Amino acid sequence: MLFALTAFTATCAPPPNPTWTLDGEAFGTRWTVRIRGPETDAESVRAAIEAELDAVDRSMSNWRDDSELSRLNASEATDPLPVSEPLALVVEAALRVHEESGGAFDVTVGPLLRLYGFGPGGDPGAAAPDPADVDAVRARTGSHLLSLERSNGGATLHRQVSGVELDLSGIAKGYAVDRVSAILTGLGVAEHLVEVGGEIQARGAWTVGIQDPTGGLATAVHRSFPVRDLGMATSGGYRDFREAAGEEEGRIWTHILDPRIGRPVERRAGSVTVLAESCLDADAWATALFVLGPEEGLELAERQGIAALFLTAAPEGAIEEAASAAFSAVARSRND
Repeated sequence: MLFALTAFTATCAPPPNPTWTLDGEAFGTRWTVRIRGPETDAESVRAAIEAELDAVDRSMSNWRDDSELSRLNASEATDPLPVSEPLALVVEAALRVHEESGGAFDVTVGPLLRLYGFGPGGDPGAAAPDPADVDAVRARTGSHLLSLERSNGGATLHRQVSGVELDLSGIAKGYAVDRVSAILTGLGVAEHLVEVGGEIQARGAWTVGIQDPTGGLATAVHRSFPVRDLGMATSGGYRDFREAAGEEEGRIWTHILDPRIGRPVERRAGSVTVLAESCLDADAWATALFVLGPEEGLELAERQGIAALFLTAAPEGAIEEAASAAFSAVARSRND
């Protein structure tokens, strides 16, 4: 699949107007669009949604060999390579969040994830990688090895060393959600809620729910609240993880890697939810803040004015919540 599943579900509050739903599959997960208003020309709307999702997949998937991203990763060239505007926009946002998060978000960690058994080419049954292999891979990871340049209406990506790969699974799904929302708005569908594998963009007033991060694959909702005209994303380790083998047997590796140390985050039972104007930003920041953890992450969210909610497993099955001031203010204002 293209994207790792996130710890997020959405529900609709009873609306004053009729609501109709379209759904399907993309990126190895499911998408759902809820539209408020009379149902008209549903097949044309579905076709427009699927065309946009397919365009993002053909550009940014590292699970299909014919995508723009896979072709870029296959190139050994260190000369600047032209990239499409959608890919440039997503890489630009990724580099910004990388810098602002102190390196907690990084789109070059795909080769490291493979060593730990995740992503395309990863062996889920593999033992802990040899430290020498980790060090060798780390020599060609890090967003500091990337630069994006714009000129004459186009964009080029420069990699400082050969073998640097991009893995956009922590941000591209959010971009896809925003694109589908923009398509619907262009079609005159003003009130809608787009969800792709848990990432959301709401136009109009909707009720959303955050999943209990201690329940494994169960989908119990921990809490729900109203949102209006916001993107929303959740990052957590409890849906995609594996038990370590070999010398690290007994440890739990999640699919989210801490780029600062080159190892998977081992905090499985917990999640971070971020609200932002764009789901693109919410997606990237949810990952970065989950990597940082509830203490360091909350401090950064407060400094950056990020609307973030941290859920952490507590003794006896309880869940501890920690919300940034921005999250509390946004959630409160959306409830007026």
